[in-house]
Amino acid sequence: MEKIQIKQKIEVACAVAGISVTELGAKMGMSQQSISKRLKTGKFKQEELEEMADIMGCQYHSFFEFPNGNKIE
Repeated sequence: MEKIQIKQKIEVACAVAGISVTELGAKMGMSQQSISKRLKTGKFKQEELEEMADIMGCQYHSFFEFPNGNKIE
């Protein structure tokens, strides 16, 4: 099974939240051109992903989880 890329995750999250990617970028202080370029590269800082989630009214989780249940967040 192929993993979906961060670009697709952000696009789907925006759709669920009812905002466009351009609107999300604007709320983060990015131009339409800037957010589009960043989506193509997929390079976002953890803090930026958390800010996106906050804007969309959800949470972003990124952590390592081991079989014994230990999580590194």
